[in-house]
Amino acid sequence: MVKKFIDIRKKEDGLNELDGNDVQNIKLLVNYIFEYFNNYIHSPDVKGGNALHREKIDKYYQQLEEYEPEVREWLAEIYDDYGKQILRNVGSILKKDRYFFLYNKDSEFREVSYDCYSKLIKKLPFLKNQTEMLFLLIKDYQRIQIQRDLKSGSPTIPFISDSISEWIETTWTKYQIDLTLFVDDWLMYFSNHEKIWPITHRKKSTEAWLEYEYDYKQKSNLFNLDSLYRDMPKKPYTKGKKQWFEILMMHEWLHSFVDKDESYWQEYLGKTLGSIE
Repeated sequence: MVKKFIDIRKKEDGLNELDGNDVQNIKLLVNYIFEYFNNYIHSPDVKGGNALHREKIDKYYQQLEEYEPEVREWLAEIYDDYGKQILRNVGSILKKDRYFFLYNKDSEFREVSYDCYSKLIKKLPFLKNQTEMLFLLIKDYQRIQIQRDLKSGSPTIPFISDSISEWIETTWTKYQIDLTLFVDDWLMYFSNHEKIWPITHRKKSTEAWLEYEYDYKQKSNLFNLDSLYRDMPKKPYTKGKKQWFEILMMHEWLHSFVDKDESYWQEYLGKTLGSIE
């Protein structure tokens, strides 16, 4: 419905998307989208055009302001036509992909889109033949999650050593991958799933509300890094970096997930930092 509306407006205005005037053309296309949602769907002749429905669609459309116009339009149209906010369904699947924040290739995002499609198509049959839009949504989703995590346009880099700072900064500059977000995402999952902790890494908690605490003073397989790293995508910023990931995880764990243990941090750093310098 939206695409048909835009095609009509393009024809009316004689818009030629190949004339080289990209900035003006994009501006016109965005205006068409706003025109559709602000005027066309508000018509009482349109399905669901009552005031409450209009208010609901408008509110959802505004919530999607971080997304690219094409993706935003698609999500809002699905909500208008089917009453489904599929971003929730897709987001739920993506949160289970432990390596999502390391992906930087279209081939990886396409593979994820096919996986999402296979998991959603029975429940949401209107997604048939929509893998391209799922692909665009998934790429946009990662971009937005990364941007939300940034405080100054680039990752907040904890100072551990010059080499680790350079690793994080170079990865961001060259690939737009925020390694600190990947680490925080994994540690959040790890801290909430005691059952995946090795028995040797569990210790009885002194807190009444908590059965176990993670024993971060163990000497091997910290934060289940053995299996996590084994299956990690092979990238320029991951190859040969197992110890680097462990050090970054230990820093985040000791400074964000437990009561700050500066004395052990210094002890740990003294034993590990030399191996990567």
